[in-house]
Amino acid sequence: MLSTSAFACDTIVPSQQISIHGPGKYCLSANRSLPIEISGPDIELDCRTRSIINPSPNGGGPTGIRINSGDKVIVRNCRVDGFPIGIDMNVQSNAQLLNNTVVRAQDVAIMVHGINNNDPFAEPTRIVGNRVIGYPNPNDPSSSWAPALRVVGLGRAVISNNVVAGHRGPVGLELVDSPDVQITNNQFLDPAAVDRMIRLEQSPRARVVHNTIMSRQQNVMFGLSGASGATCVENVFINTIHSGFSECAVTRYNVEQPLPPAP
Repeated sequence: MLSTSAFACDTIVPSQQISIHGPGKYCLSANRSLPIEISGPDIELDCRTRSIINPSPNGGGPTGIRINSGDKVIVRNCRVDGFPIGIDMNVQSNAQLLNNTVVRAQDVAIMVHGINNNDPFAEPTRIVGNRVIGYPNPNDPSSSWAPALRVVGLGRAVISNNVVAGHRGPVGLELVDSPDVQITNNQFLDPAAVDRMIRLEQSPRARVVHNTIMSRQQNVMFGLSGASGATCVENVFINTIHSGFSECAVTRYNVEQPLPPAP
């Protein structure tokens, strides 16, 4: 009874406030049309499932939530709708993106980049439970030609339980200069003409475990690419033209189900 809720809020962010600076726990009490920029360490933003909606794709700003120098920064339960870039996080250490949703991003939906911290005792960055919804609006035929998730310079990051659905770009998850990353329990559903669903570039020793790629048509060229040195276990890729499992250093119990031949 005396414990403090993990979702306790110190400050409600006013609808006209854009910048958050001081340490503390911040939250939203209503939907808003202005973006949010977080600068500084030890900041937690809990949107409480409220939406940050771009009122004008040409005038509402390039990014829904931007985090600068995020040291021990947490962003959770936010829905970002209609911004060219949904969430852009610049990480120093121990940052977290938890249970956020990005809809109708014309560029990268979620981008996390930072210094490649090789300290084995440092807390890794966590990108967990987020959703990227890429299905085009019938009244807005524009589509993204960028990765749904892009992670750069984040060794030992944890990318887990995320869902990418209806993505219209060439790559679902792009990992660059990020060794020893855990990619687990992610789902990539119903993509459209994807070149590489999971692309690893200069990111050795990745653990690719329990991920699912499922397409109604055989329109994913490579399920996985650049996986030299990776451990690939119990993934399920449905209708990928090439799974990419042959590149993995360790591969066990993966399932690849191609499209059945036409009668």
